Amino acid sequence: MTRTRTTALGLATLMLLSAASGCRRAPAPAPGAEAVTLSVSHWTASSELFMEHPLLVAGTSFRAAVHVTTLDDFRPLNEGRPSIEFRAADGRTTSVPGSDPLRPGAFRVEGKAPAAGAYTWGVRIKSARITDFHDLGTVTVFPNVEAARSAPAQPEGQPAITYLKEQQWAADFAVAVVRSEPMRHSHRAPAVVVPPAGGEAVVAAPANGRLVTTRLPQLGDRVMAGAVLARFEPRLASVEDRALLQQQVAEARGAVQAAEAEQRRAELLVAERATPARRVEEAKRAVEIARAQLDAAQTRLTQRDETLQTGGAATGGNAFELRAPISGTVVAVSATPGAAYAEGAELFRIVQTGSVAIEVQVPPSAGDVRMLVTDVALELPGRPAPIAVRILRQTHTGVIDPKLRAFVLRFEVANGDGRLMVGETGTAVLYLREQESVPVVPATAILTEANRPYLFVQVGGESFERRMVELGARDRDRVAVITGVKPGDRVVTRGTYDVQLASAAKGLPAEGHVH
Repeated sequence: MTRTRTTALGLATLMLLSAASGCRRAPAPAPGAEAVTLSVSHWTASSELFMEHPLLVAGTSFRAAVHVTTLDDFRPLNEGRPSIEFRAADGRTTSVPGSDPLRPGAFRVEGKAPAAGAYTWGVRIKSARITDFHDLGTVTVFPNVEAARSAPAQPEGQPAITYLKEQQWAADFAVAVVRSEPMRHSHRAPAVVVPPAGGEAVVAAPANGRLVTTRLPQLGDRVMAGAVLARFEPRLASVEDRALLQQQVAEARGAVQAAEAEQRRAELLVAERATPARRVEEAKRAVEIARAQLDAAQTRLTQRDETLQTGGAATGGNAFELRAPISGTVVAVSATPGAAYAEGAELFRIVQTGSVAIEVQVPPSAGDVRMLVTDVALELPGRPAPIAVRILRQTHTGVIDPKLRAFVLRFEVANGDGRLMVGETGTAVLYLREQESVPVVPATAILTEANRPYLFVQVGGESFERRMVELGARDRDRVAVITGVKPGDRVVTRGTYDVQLASAAKGLPAEGHVH
């Protein structure tokens, strides 16, 4: 509960505003009493109460401004009526009913204070949407104005940031209660995304030759294992004289004719039982060999002619297909239709992207972290939050890399959505089995200034404090806070920028409420 004093001039101004609009920020004080406004903030699981009221004097009228926010959506309650209940030590209860909403979230409770004494009091809210009771502890009803004036003032704390309820309701605003929760220990280390084991393949020229295809895969195309990428024709060992090749074809053709004639002669002799049957089998084999030699001679002649054609793209009889050895994405195409390549020249590069590997460089000072990792997330530049990954396999070399001065943990992870790209570098967050109960806040509550984290704590319905904090481990959308807040504090999770603006303008006069 905080107390705010209003000067006589300010009180006169507020009364004039009330006469003109029927509403004002400061509730009416008791007749003759000093204009002192008290405020109280209280939260339940369902609603937030922010109420301003004067000092209470027995038998005199008072007016309280009541603001009610529903905590499931942080919007103003726009129905029902509040009432203030005073419970005496003997159990008797005095209830002062309130009004319908004067505007969304704003109500007025006006009536006479009960007899002088100490009461337990609270605000009861009844509406179709919620039924709630805010227990406000104890309150003193003074016997007269003089006693009220002599009451000790509440000591003022540090100046707070004022961010009015009307501003909160008009913005995308929310707070969360700091809770002590178990958080996994984590370790952060540099990381790079690489292809998984066997997840990268280079399709190279199998021999000296040329590409005789007219259509090639494009960068970014996904291919399945065994898919045809191109057709390749090996180059002749030497470009022989055409006349010599024609002679070889003619000789091979003559050999075929001779072999066929010998086969027919053998068949006649066998039919007349003049020679063994095996002679026919031998003649058939000789025909097959002669025909194969003729085909080879004709192929060499044809390939020789095509090789010497200008830009000749027609395929010869000895061209064969280049196929994808793995399924994945085509990330490099070095091939050109019709171009000649030496044996081993890279034509295509394919990378598997459905799963990738994350190589994490862990310094020796981290101890035996590799045996404790249960989950991994990857922080990448330009990404607002770490990317949680599903580990398929975890391996490590067991030795320290002499260049990196670190041992490398390798995690093969699922990447069906393609969020991770091979070659990306970032920071891996290695979550360990060990847990510790610490204050935890949503990651959206954390802001930074000059690389120092801070957040805003709601200390009252319209009062906020900026707190510098020391952060601990982060687990997805939760962040451990080592110092700066404690369980039960309420931190701003949405609307932090608006509170920041209010902080910068806190030296300016506030417009105040309208009731």
